[in-house]
Amino acid sequence: MDNQAYDFEKNARTRRLRSVAGKWIAVGVIALVLIAFLSQSLFVVGEAEQCVVSRFGVIKRIIINEHNTFHTDYAQQLKDEITLNGNVKILTGSGLHFKLPFVDTVQKYSSRLYTYVSDSEVVNTAEKKQYYIKTYAQWSIADPALFSLKLGTMASAENQLDNLIHPVIVQAINRLTGDDFVSNKEALNAALAQGLKTINDDMAPRGIEVKDIQVHRTILPAANIESTYARMQADRAKVAQQLRSEGQESYRKAVASTDLEARKIQADAVSQAGTIRGEGDAEALEIYAQAYSVDKEFYAYWRSLKALETAINENSTLVLDKEHPLWKELLQYVASYSQP
Repeated sequence: MDNQAYDFEKNARTRRLRSVAGKWIAVGVIALVLIAFLSQSLFVVGEAEQCVVSRFGVIKRIIINEHNTFHTDYAQQLKDEITLNGNVKILTGSGLHFKLPFVDTVQKYSSRLYTYVSDSEVVNTAEKKQYYIKTYAQWSIADPALFSLKLGTMASAENQLDNLIHPVIVQAINRLTGDDFVSNKEALNAALAQGLKTINDDMAPRGIEVKDIQVHRTILPAANIESTYARMQADRAKVAQQLRSEGQESYRKAVASTDLEARKIQADAVSQAGTIRGEGDAEALEIYAQAYSVDKEFYAYWRSLKALETAINENSTLVLDKEHPLWKELLQYVASYSQP
């Protein structure tokens, strides 16, 4: 009886343990189901991501970057596409989003810029000058729904861009002269801007927006290098000649200006010298007048000496009457001096 009672209690404990374990297992299963349900109901869109949400293979909505203005900028080109005809809902913003579990599928695409670089090819300018060029473009997936439907893969997108971008740039260069293509960046950029519009008009229905196109590298064919160098040398020689002519002209102007200034200075000096000389002569005359009024005889005598000094030299012979004004005062002075 004791053994039977003991067995009964053990069986009861076993049943209780099994009941508790069953409850925990049920809770665990429910928790796993809930976790799986939630994991299938939630998804996260990163800052550099965009998504396409499909239900049974039919696109229902797309989630794009909040700064994406593609559908506004290209509304005319996209008016007949699914993202603007009301069949697909457009949401913006990254973060946590919901979907129907096990029914909806999510495809994610990067919203970053991609770089396209073409192969090197020969292009002709308007005057048939040849250049080897490489072109590049910056592009992005702007509408993931249209991209997934019409292109699907990056390889298809690159192939489509290769078939469109390079020919458009080549046509833009064909309309430019060689000088504009090489040296006039404004003309080249204007032609490329027109080409960019043509590219986006064609690529917008495929969900791609090309942000920029440029000529990546320009190389002259070997046959054109010598002629181009010769033209460059001629251009430099023309510029050098122009600079020399401008220098000569500046030199002549400087010399003429200096000569004019020198003549003005000389004329002012002559005028000033004449004024000073006149003032000196006037002052000398005044002194002479004063001296004459003080001693008339001495003044007459001194004037005679100065006249003789000027008129004769050591080899001169002067014959004058004793009453001549040059001698008269001198002879009188000698006569008076010689008397005792």
